[in-house]
Amino acid sequence: MAFYNENIGNRILELLSFPLFDRCHELNILFDRCNLRELQELFPTIVKSVFGIGTGGLGWGLRTTTKENSAPCFDILYNFFSPMGPMFRLCYNLLNDQIKFEMSLEHLPHKLVELIHSGQYSMFYADLVNIDPFRRQVTSLSLNAFDYYMLHFVIHATFPLHKMYPAALQVHNERMKTVYFFLTAEYLCNFLPSRPDAMVMPSNICTSVKAPQPMPVQQLQPKRSPKYLKIPQTNQSLYGSGSNNMTQMNQRSSEASPRAHAWRTESVLHFFIDTWLRYDVDEARDLPSSEFIRVVRILIKQTHSFANSASLDQTAMATLRKIAQPMMRPRIYPFIKSIIGRWPLDSSMSVVLELWLSYIQPWRYTFEWQNNSGNNIEVPINSRFDTFIADNLVIYTQIFVHILPRFERLDFTSLRNVIMLHRLVKVFSQSTLPQKLYNAEKSYAGNTIGFVDSPRKHSTFLSSNSSVEWDGSFYHEDVYTPMFGSAIKCEIEQFIKTVHISRMYVGQEINAIRREQMERRNSLGFFRKVFSSVFSDTSPAELKLQEISKIPDILDLAVRSLSQMFNVELPNISMEQLEPVVGQSFSKSLNFSIYDNSDYLDISRVSPLQMMNNLAHMKSCIDPTTVPIQTHECTVLVRLLHQVSCALNGKFGEQFHKFWNRPDFLGKISHQLLYPPMTAQWFEKPRVSACVSGVSELCEEDIPARVCLRFLGSYRTLALIALAMLIGYIFWGSASYGVIALFFMSLVYVLIMALIS
Repeated sequence: MAFYNENIGNRILELLSFPLFDRCHELNILFDRCNLRELQELFPTIVKSVFGIGTGGLGWGLRTTTKENSAPCFDILYNFFSPMGPMFRLCYNLLNDQIKFEMSLEHLPHKLVELIHSGQYSMFYADLVNIDPFRRQVTSLSLNAFDYYMLHFVIHATFPLHKMYPAALQVHNERMKTVYFFLTAEYLCNFLPSRPDAMVMPSNICTSVKAPQPMPVQQLQPKRSPKYLKIPQTNQSLYGSGSNNMTQMNQRSSEASPRAHAWRTESVLHFFIDTWLRYDVDEARDLPSSEFIRVVRILIKQTHSFANSASLDQTAMATLRKIAQPMMRPRIYPFIKSIIGRWPLDSSMSVVLELWLSYIQPWRYTFEWQNNSGNNIEVPINSRFDTFIADNLVIYTQIFVHILPRFERLDFTSLRNVIMLHRLVKVFSQSTLPQKLYNAEKSYAGNTIGFVDSPRKHSTFLSSNSSVEWDGSFYHEDVYTPMFGSAIKCEIEQFIKTVHISRMYVGQEINAIRREQMERRNSLGFFRKVFSSVFSDTSPAELKLQEISKIPDILDLAVRSLSQMFNVELPNISMEQLEPVVGQSFSKSLNFSIYDNSDYLDISRVSPLQMMNNLAHMKSCIDPTTVPIQTHECTVLVRLLHQVSCALNGKFGEQFHKFWNRPDFLGKISHQLLYPPMTAQWFEKPRVSACVSGVSELCEEDIPARVCLRFLGSYRTLALIALAMLIGYIFWGSASYGVIALFFMSLVYVLIMALIS
């Protein structure tokens, strides 16, 4: 398209309404043709359009576009916003001391706004804030082009798109990752490099947009001093640790200042941590999406990796590596604890769990660990992480104490819940970690941690003789519950009993399913056994057996690990001892079921035996033709056969229905060839926060009789066809004869089954 001598603002508005491909292509050309003043005028408009500022936050769809739902759009957006793409080229062209862009505080998370208004911000923001001299308040931030774009990018993740746009729910799961997810990983890996010899790309940009600031960071003061507990504080200065370093840093030249050489890394570090880890998760606000939790986990993992190479870095970036983990520490505890307390008890809980487990395992993000991770050998925790464990003690112990009651309410007959328990126990039972936590808790608590009997031990037991200097800005609670105290030990004993009982019921269910399958198989004739083993799809009962057969071993390992960690004896309970007690409790209680029709439903009142009784009467409500592709099936072929089956059902669906309902022999043949009609049921995800309504809508769909060619995509079927072709080639000289013989044998089998049905 040709460019005309028209107002640049109108031209930009016109381009922003183009389709995505044309929009990115024309903007790329426009960035090269416009002069610096025109680029300065159009830059804020483009950034606000990208992130949907003033239009609801959807923007260009960075958080709703995936490879699955739109591969071409995904590639266009990713290439346009990559660190070496056109958008960053525009940012770097606008880097200049005189070119600044104003950003109102109303777009920032309100906790960050409160921090800025209180004047307790670090020196990083000292040259960014604009203060009204009359009101003596910060009114806005003055940012260069890179900071302006990056701060908008970070804030974009905090918009609750999954609440405002129900369609976004389809992409906020682990299997489908958005453009925003990949860009976040790309930005953090580029601007927070793990390797000490890595360079932030591009390397040939202006380095004078940030004035050197050798002054240390102002200490963040707590709004109220804790009544009891103080937690250790280390490395508070931005470019040093202590007032003695201040004189030395003032003597440095501006050329040696980290802000002059690594200012992009510093900006990314502050914007991501200050914005994301100050996200409001109190009761008055919506929970963030699971996508937001996953990108925060990327931030934590990359920050650990960035900080762990500080001892190997001899450049000016080493000072930033040293303060990266201390920057996260004051914010991560309230963030994780509040999210865990409010997150629904479903499979998405694993996303929050993995976020916490990633933070408390910084040793996983070192070169040594990554080199040894493929050997499946448990590597001891390096002693250099003892300081991290001690400084973050409450994040280990108090989050564990906080999450334990939530795990007690999980149904451990579900494989996903069992995997979550396995992950938790595996992390805390790794070599030397329980002993390190015990020693750290004991050293800070003194001998009085002798693990008193009270369920909530006030933190006055903290020893005043501790060699660590404690800072109350980290932990704002009046009580501290010892993780290795007697109260938690009693909870662990009860928890182990619950898990042990669930394991026994799962074992009973496995045996029942196997007996049922054996009886059904014994009832079949010889030929029917042969043909069913070759042609029949995996039944829902077999799929369920494959899943739950993994549960007993995982639960056994979890129980043994917990008993060793807390020195608890394994329970000795048998089904004969358990069933009479459970039966008496049932007779005294209400006839309660998880399928109760009442408006109020508390699944914490459901015992494992009730769950088993309800599951025994459950029927499959899922269309077997849409079961996820199994390991014994060819993925490409199954998808192709599904499309062919859908086309046949769409064209001949009425005829299939008529054949199925015929009472004659032709109807019996239809019963052998077609899938029976059924009513599929599923729960639609709520469009509002689950913690607000707690109700999911049950959806139903009547599915008529239909043809399904999926069995042809099984490797067993393909092997049988290949065998028939080989036999035909050997005996008759043509492979096609073998296929024809197999077809007629199958036809005879169908006719015989129709006669005897």
